[in-house]
Amino acid sequence: MEVFVPHLKDRNIYLDEIICFSDCNFIFSDFNSYKNTYKIVNIHFPEAIFNWIVPTDEQLNDLEQKILDWKRHSKIIYTLNDIKSHYDEENKFADLFRLVQKHADGVIHLGNYSLEKYKHLFSVNCQHTVIYHPLYDSLIADFAIADFQEKFQLNLKDKYVVSVIGDIRSMEEVKLIFKVFNKIPHKNKFLIVPNMFVFMKLPKFFPYRFRNIYRRVEEFLFCFPLRKEQYFFNFKFIDYNYMVDLVKNSSLVVIPRLKNLNSGNLYLGLSFDKPMIIPKVGNLTETADYFNFPLLDLQKKNYEEVIDAAMALDQKAFFKTKEYLEKKDKFKASTIAAQYDAFFYQLINN
Repeated sequence: MEVFVPHLKDRNIYLDEIICFSDCNFIFSDFNSYKNTYKIVNIHFPEAIFNWIVPTDEQLNDLEQKILDWKRHSKIIYTLNDIKSHYDEENKFADLFRLVQKHADGVIHLGNYSLEKYKHLFSVNCQHTVIYHPLYDSLIADFAIADFQEKFQLNLKDKYVVSVIGDIRSMEEVKLIFKVFNKIPHKNKFLIVPNMFVFMKLPKFFPYRFRNIYRRVEEFLFCFPLRKEQYFFNFKFIDYNYMVDLVKNSSLVVIPRLKNLNSGNLYLGLSFDKPMIIPKVGNLTETADYFNFPLLDLQKKNYEEVIDAAMALDQKAFFKTKEYLEKKDKFKASTIAAQYDAFFYQLINN
């Protein structure tokens, strides 16, 4: 069966994990490339349909007419990664999200929190299911890695490495990272954030040659009173070869998401059996509770308690226990792919 995804593949490879084990043929292309032979249209990121540019009213009307045509031959399934755009503070993509919600025949939620909180946004005829984010199985075992320390001229020997993978999307996330790091009771700790401050757009009038200076000023203002020898920040997405090396050599992974429904970083940490600081938000709570991971309650501000509990997991050999390893099977990419296929066939056979 052919599954049409009406936008380009996201750089996050979580869907590749599913495709690898799925019986379906996933086709990524511009939404104008739809064919009547496609049985499923699977939307993951509504903003990506227009290449992350806010569509005009005319473009939205055109898309709606196309979706209505798609529905004559296909089922529209929306994988609900989030309820709104990550960087859209002014909610300019809201009409696009509502359009997808209006016409979805099925919704894949990445946890029960999402299902219970947002089911009402969809039509009464829309079918819902919970299918979790898969582990990053392709990054384990024989995946070719590159030396992160060598690339960025770092010496992490004997360091307690605290890593924060993924884009940092708001000042609130930055503050959370620093709060956690400052409270970690380790003398030789080192903070690595490969994609820091991406939410802060450089002024358009800034000459290119001054951008590094601007970054350094930015870094000084937000990192004080951290010493330079305590952290490393970069400002762009790092290749998976380097990212895997970083995660493998990390002592602790921090997930700084405050408003998101989901975060692939939780499943990245699971894939490599890493202690994590996980905030009590969205669908993250459900998976953390399933593994009995400590949760950071942002209202109670239980930082010390959660940090101590997370750091103790390695000492207790938690990640080698039979119970933990058996629970991980629930999130294997092959298991998740089979659930995707079953839901697709369920909808087209109704």
